[in-house]
Amino acid sequence: MMETPRQTGEMEVQRPVTDGPATLVEGNSGTVLPGGWWRWDVLLCLVVSMVSAALLPLDDTDLPMHLRTGAWILEHGTVPFVEPFAWTRDGAPFYAYSWLPEVLYQLAWSKGGPWGLSLLHAVFVAGAVAALWDLARTACWSLWATRLVVSIHLILWLLVQPATRPQLMLAIALPLAWAGAIRLRDHSSVSNPWRGLIRVWFAALLAVNAHLFFLLTIVPGVVLLAANPVPWRNALLYVGATVLGWLCTPYALKLLDILRLYLSPNPLVGLASPITELENGFAVLMHSGIGTRILVGILLVLPLLPFMSSLRQRERWWYGMAWMAGLGLYGLALRGLLIWWLLALPLVAMAFASIPLPSLTLTKRLVVVGWMVSIVGLVGQGLTMRQKMPRVDILPHSESPALAKAVGVLSCLFQKDANSQPVRGTTVFNYGSYLTWRVPTVSWSVDGRSIFPDSVAMAEVRQELRHGSLVEPPWRSSELALLPPGHATIGHIAADSGWERVAFSPDTAASGAELWIRRSLARKHNECLLVGNSGGDASKP
Repeated sequence: MMETPRQTGEMEVQRPVTDGPATLVEGNSGTVLPGGWWRWDVLLCLVVSMVSAALLPLDDTDLPMHLRTGAWILEHGTVPFVEPFAWTRDGAPFYAYSWLPEVLYQLAWSKGGPWGLSLLHAVFVAGAVAALWDLARTACWSLWATRLVVSIHLILWLLVQPATRPQLMLAIALPLAWAGAIRLRDHSSVSNPWRGLIRVWFAALLAVNAHLFFLLTIVPGVVLLAANPVPWRNALLYVGATVLGWLCTPYALKLLDILRLYLSPNPLVGLASPITELENGFAVLMHSGIGTRILVGILLVLPLLPFMSSLRQRERWWYGMAWMAGLGLYGLALRGLLIWWLLALPLVAMAFASIPLPSLTLTKRLVVVGWMVSIVGLVGQGLTMRQKMPRVDILPHSESPALAKAVGVLSCLFQKDANSQPVRGTTVFNYGSYLTWRVPTVSWSVDGRSIFPDSVAMAEVRQELRHGSLVEPPWRSSELALLPPGHATIGHIAADSGWERVAFSPDTAASGAELWIRRSLARKHNECLLVGNSGGDASKP
C-alpha cells in the first residue's frame, strides 16, 4: 500500500507505508494494505463474525413480525400495499419496506428452522465485515486504523445490536457507498468509473429494499464534494447511480408515500418513549452499557481531535455534515447510534490513523496478540448469550412463556382454512408481533409495529406515559381477547355475559396471559383446552 500525505500546494507524493505512526491514506484506490497481512486479518474477522453471529440467540422481539411479513409476500407473490394483518387498520396503507431481508428470513426459516436463520444472519454479518474491509482497501486506510475500525464494527453488530434485523443491511450498504464515492473521486480524470458506480448503485438498491433510512446512502457523496477540485461529473454520476438504485424496488412509485407515512409524528418516539431504543439517545446514555458510552464518547470528540486541523476547510465542512447527520439521528432515538457510526466512518479512520503506534518490536507483537484475542473473544460472548437465553419455544421470544398456553388453544380453535375469514382478536403491543406470526388465523388489533401514528398502539402509548384517562383496546368489536394479567380492560370483559375466560391448568405460570373468547366460540373450548394444556402444536408456527 502507498501512502499519499498532503503536501503544500495540494501536491501529493507517495511513499511506502510502515508500521510506524499511522496516517490516513487518500488516493490510489488500487493499493493494498501492507505486507499481505491484511488477508489474514480479513480471514480472521470473517470467521469470527460468522461463528459469533451463528451463536447469537434469535431473541429479537420484531423477528416474528419480519418472518410473518416474509411469509405473506411469498404466499401472495407480491409485496403488500394495504394493511394485511391488523383488522384495526383494514384498508390503510402498508408498505413492507424491509421486504428483501424479510423474504430471505422466511426462506431460511422454512428450509432450516432456527439454524437456517442463524446461518443467514451469520452471512449478513460477514457481509458487513467484508464491505468494511473493501472500504479500508479502497480508502487506503493504515493497517491499524483498519483493525480498530473493524473491531468496533464487529462489536456493534454482534453485541450492541446482536438481533437479526433488516438494519444490518445498512452495515453493508453504507461502507459500499463510501467505497464507491472514493473510487469515483480517485477516478475523476479517468473515463472508467464503473467499479465505483456499481458499488454505489448496489448500496442504494440494498438499502431501499431493506430499511426506511435508505436515503442515507446519498451521504457518502460528501467525499466528492470535499475534493479539490470537485469532480462535478462524477458527483453527478454518484447521485444518478444512487437514485437509480432507489428506483430498483417494487415500491419505486411509493417512496414518497412511504417516507410520509412512516416518518409522521409518532408518540412512540421521543424522550419518554416506552420503547428504550426509541428514546432520545442522550436521555438513556447514563444507564447504557459501558461499551455504548465509550463509542458515543469517541464519536462526540471526533471534531475536536487534532487530526481535523490537517484537513482542508472543505473537507472539515462536508465530513462534519455527515457527522452532524448521525448526531441528529442519535439524538432522535438511541438506535440511531449505529447509523451515526456508519456516517462517521471516514472521520473515525482518520482519528485512529493519527494515533502513534509503539516502535518496539515486542510491544507491537503484544498489541497484535491483544487485538487477536479480543476478536476471537467475541465467539465466547456469543456462546454465553445463547446459553443464558432459555429455550421455551421455537424462538426465544420474551413473551412466549406467557403466551404458550393461549397459542396452543388458539391454534386448535382456529385451524387454517383458505376460505375462512380471520377472527378478530384484541391484544397489546408487546404481544402483537409474536401473535401475528404464531396465530396467523387471527387478525390482531395491533401487530407490534411502532411505526403507525394511526395505530391503536397510540392509545397504549398514552396509557404507558400516564397521559389522559384509560383508553381501552377495541375488545367490543373482537371475538377474542388475549391480555396480560391485571390489564385494566379485563374487568370490563369479565362483566360482559357474552364473554368466557379460558381457564388453563394450575401449572400455568402466574404471569401467563389471560385468554377471553365470546361464548359463541366456546363450543370447542373443552377439546382445545386439552391441547393448550398439553402444549399441543405450540411448537409449530
